[in-house]
Amino acid sequence: MSDFFSFFRKYREISTLIILILISSISIGLNNSEKLINPKEAGFTVFSAFQRGVDGIGNFFSNTVNSINELSELREAYEQLQEKVTEYSEIERNIEELKNENADLREQLGFSKTSPYKNIPARVIGKDPGNTFNSIIINKGSTSGIERNMPVIALKDGYHGLVGKIADVGAFTSVVIPIYDESAYVSARLQESRYEGLITGRGYSDSILTMDYIKKIAREHIKYGDFVITSGMNSLFPKGIYIGRVTAIEGKEWATSLQLEIEPVVEFTTLEYVFVLQRSEE
Repeated sequence: MSDFFSFFRKYREISTLIILILISSISIGLNNSEKLINPKEAGFTVFSAFQRGVDGIGNFFSNTVNSINELSELREAYEQLQEKVTEYSEIERNIEELKNENADLREQLGFSKTSPYKNIPARVIGKDPGNTFNSIIINKGSTSGIERNMPVIALKDGYHGLVGKIADVGAFTSVVIPIYDESAYVSARLQESRYEGLITGRGYSDSILTMDYIKKIAREHIKYGDFVITSGMNSLFPKGIYIGRVTAIEGKEWATSLQLEIEPVVEFTTLEYVFVLQRSEE
């Protein structure tokens, strides 16, 4: 009953209109009736009609409120399901990433054990920001046997590719100068034709390398895609480590030598794991 009075106070004008309509309807009914109705019956009839009208309105609003509540509950359940789907999707992505990382780690571990080079595995933990970073930080230092000028390589698509050399050593971390640094020089050799030259960097992690001082007569023996490897001649780097592939050949008429553009084997922008080669005991 209190709900009725609350409704009446809140919607007084509408309620008054409804009551007037009900009374008018009952009066018309009484005028058309041949039977005389005493005041008590008339009052009861008015009240009954009014009560039915109020009950109908109350049921309408009650059902409407219930429907709104149900919709609200459904929406809340839907949002919870959406959150669960998002969580499961994130878990699935994490699982996939862990699978890839584990596969990569198994490959790295297998290489470390079977490599012809005695090595110290390490993880990349820092780089200079942007494309021009000219140093790479690894998580191994002097306590792990790292020393300055040790060669650094990485495994890429089954090839052991040259990364650079150790430039600075701390107790637990070391700094690597990569081969794309402008100050880097590597004695190199074309794997097929065996012609030699010198590799230099251009200072960008995503740029190609340059190979200079190749004899001009080597032009007919060089093909696009040929591998370039370390020569081991007067160098810190042992021979036979992959550097990259030939992508361009330049030889001007007045020049006495060829210049090659080399795409590195190592993908420096996504580099995560490396191997520091220990010096031979010989």
